[in-house]
Amino acid sequence: MTVIELVARYVAETRFEDIPEQTVEKQKDLLIDTLGVAVAGSRGAGVAEVVDFLKDMGGKKEARLWVYGGELPALHAAMANSLMTHAPDFDDTHEIAGVHANVCVIPAAIAVAEKVGGIDGRALLTAIIIGVDLICRLGVSIPIFTGWHATATFGIFGAAAAAAKLIGLDETGVADALGIAYSQASGTRQARLEGTLSKRLQPALAVKNGVLSALLSERGMTGPHQVLEGDWGMLRLYTGPLYAEQDQAIAKRLTQDLGKTFHGDGLSVKPYPCCKATHTAISGVLQLMDENHLAAEQIEKVEVFVSPGCYQTVGRPFVIKANPQVDAQFSIPYTVATAILTGNVGLEDFVETKIREPRRAKLAENVIVSVDAGLEEPSSNVVNLTSRIAIHAGGKTYRCRSLVAKGHPEHPMDRTEVTHKFEACLKFGAGNIYEKRKEISAVLVNLESLKDVRMLTEALC
Repeated sequence: MTVIELVARYVAETRFEDIPEQTVEKQKDLLIDTLGVAVAGSRGAGVAEVVDFLKDMGGKKEARLWVYGGELPALHAAMANSLMTHAPDFDDTHEIAGVHANVCVIPAAIAVAEKVGGIDGRALLTAIIIGVDLICRLGVSIPIFTGWHATATFGIFGAAAAAAKLIGLDETGVADALGIAYSQASGTRQARLEGTLSKRLQPALAVKNGVLSALLSERGMTGPHQVLEGDWGMLRLYTGPLYAEQDQAIAKRLTQDLGKTFHGDGLSVKPYPCCKATHTAISGVLQLMDENHLAAEQIEKVEVFVSPGCYQTVGRPFVIKANPQVDAQFSIPYTVATAILTGNVGLEDFVETKIREPRRAKLAENVIVSVDAGLEEPSSNVVNLTSRIAIHAGGKTYRCRSLVAKGHPEHPMDRTEVTHKFEACLKFGAGNIYEKRKEISAVLVNLESLKDVRMLTEALC
């Protein structure tokens, strides 16, 4: 069997009863987190424009638009809901795999569940957990270091797997859906480097196309099954000959303990609505400020040392370009300056009026980010979003090494903290969904007993 055929068997055969209780509880936290972030993201730049475009396109009413209301074809609803989830850059992250997983799976699974009808909470959780696990396994196993946006590149497979599971495809149908997905797997980091809104659009496109892949497979369309190891499979085409020679080792890593270990358990929940690569710098600075009773007016300069890849993503001097929110989300100088000035970094700090405040810009100029070549990049063996920090204040220097931020599996948020974040997101978002926060939370915490997913989506509109 090919790797994808092994994965397809896992997708088709896994039942809710096969999933460990701790994985189910972790996924419920991630579902609470993801839906809250989506509501907050409903106000994000570019979201309303895409929603209006999709509404203008019309089509069969199959699944709801969250927050905005109305119904669209499932793949379009999934696309819009994914876009608003990724817009605040507040969604979960697998730090080894380098992916945001639930932004690609939850919108796809919920939209397809609505289209199919009669899908209960246990079936929804099963599909989501499988799809999330697949994205994270792909990210951990396949070394795509040449500019691909891993969330989108791998996310399409998780979306297709979850959709195929809920549609009820057999092994062959799931394999074909994943093969069709491979024909569309893309996403580039260039959008992120230039600070364009299409960065937040890329996972949404992956979600749309993942749902499309499953729906086409259901109609009899076929796709390649040697997605990983073929002559023009992902290893040779996306990573180059160096890694193509390691196909057996990579395949073994990808399928190790398949159905027994679920990689979604390794996801971090974000405490700050900005790129995960900024988080250890933020938390380290806040720690030093607190421990040494430092005030913002005492700060003369902050030095932050990060890995080369981290610097490329978030380390450059802060400059406001065409999309201020994106520029701020991907800037250690801006987020560290904000943490110093406000004692936190929250959703309100990524509103344009805040981003353009002169005091933030002035302090950001004194946050100097440099490369520490000794800090390895995240890989299958190393999680390294570590930051070394030095705060110069009052003629003294205060130093720390920040290894993991709050929300990491080694320093997790409990359900109370996740719920607090959820409520803050609902309060920030468009519409009046904050008034229904307790109703939605109760459904999510007891999702196994939900009779039909549409009872949840009604509350989200």
